[in-house]
Parts: sequence; structure tokens; C-alpha cells
Amino acid sequence: MKRIRLEELPMVTSPRGPKIRKVLSTDDIVVANVVLGPGQVLPSHKTPVDVLFYVHSGSGYVIIGDEDIEVAAGDMVPSPKNIPHGLRAADEDDFSVLVIKTPNPYTVVGND
Repeated sequence: MKRIRLEELPMVTSPRGPKIRKVLSTDDIVVANVVLGPGQVLPSHKTPVDVLFYVHSGSGYVIIGDEDIEVAAGDMVPSPKNIPHGLRAADEDDFSVLVIKTPNPYTVVGND
């Protein structure tokens, strides 16, 4: 059995701007922790696999297609593959989201 503590994982700044922690990666799933500062945005982009957003802490918005969904700690929002999605933190505090992709887009044959 393996226990993962988010706060102990290394964090890097992604090319899109937010801070990212790589949490887990197998052939079937990839999990990342995206952390946005107050008011920060992760621009909309498409993913060739289904995505589930789980709000770990803070509040903000999950953007899927043309919809902005207000969310807070404990909320989950699914996003179907190939639909543009992004994140936007509220102005008050950091926004920490677990981004769960299944299957792992980096192991799916035919995806770059």
C-alpha cells in the first residue's frame, strides 16, 4: 500500500502558468494537483481523454466549453474528452484542484 501526501510532492510551474504536482501515473490513470494563486487562470485546452476535477481546497471556477461552474473544496466536476476545459481561481485565496485523467493520455496509442 502506498500513501501519497500532496504537500510532500515537488511542485513545478507549468508552461501554462499554474503550479503542478505530479501525483500518480499508471497506464490507466494520471493524477496531477494544479494549484492556482488568487485570480490565476489555467487557459482552456482540450484533452483526448475524460477528465475529473476534484477541488482539494479553495474556490474558483471550472470552465467546460462555454460554461463556468462555481466550485469549492469537496466539489467534483467531470469533463468529457475533446471538450475545451480550464480553471480560474477566485480572487480571495489559492485554488487547489486534483485533475484526474483516464485513461492516461500519455499511454493511449495514437496520442502525442
